[in-house]
Amino acid sequence: MKDIVLYGAGGLGREVSFLIERINRNEPTYNLIGFIVDEEYYTEGQNVHGYPVVGTPQWIIDHRDSVVCTCTIGEPVVREKVQEMLEPQGVIFETLVSPDVEIHNTVKIGAGSIISRRVSITVDVTIGKGVLINENCGLAHDSVIGDYSCLSGGCGVNGYVQIGKRTRIGGKAYFVPHIKVGDDAVVAAGSIVFTKVKPGTHVLGNPAKRIEL
Repeated sequence: MKDIVLYGAGGLGREVSFLIERINRNEPTYNLIGFIVDEEYYTEGQNVHGYPVVGTPQWIIDHRDSVVCTCTIGEPVVREKVQEMLEPQGVIFETLVSPDVEIHNTVKIGAGSIISRRVSITVDVTIGKGVLINENCGLAHDSVIGDYSCLSGGCGVNGYVQIGKRTRIGGKAYFVPHIKVGDDAVVAAGSIVFTKVKPGTHVLGNPAKRIEL
């Protein structure tokens, strides 16, 4: 079994600890040592759902030869900062996939990604580093999800869709084939995307249109 810590002890961290428990029920795979948090959030003796908060980022650097890590912070920009800071220091980021995910052997998944339960990923799909795909999403052939993006529950990504880096996709958003979504874009929950979404923009509705926040 691999020793693993989760970077971030908030809501996503608690959900991912549950994911690890489900993975282990299917096949013993991980020994979840606990959580690490940023210095300002660390207090000695903390415990989250029965797992200790063992330390700060320096802890995983000190234990990089024996422990892997997955970042469980939901915000894409923060997740990118954490992984890009620690990887050059030798920390290994582990990808976690729910045991009930349907996934073809042609799918490529980057380090540190998290794929939740009841996700379906067909053929020739590319998923970047540190990507978060929540439950009940469907990814069709030849789609691409950029590094550190987040798909909320129930999203539908059709064939040849390209989603950029650090994007945030709301629950039950739907993308017609061949759509491109630029880096750092935000697609609101329930939106139906028929046309290209430019980098850094927010879209909402059916059909999805740009909005100013």
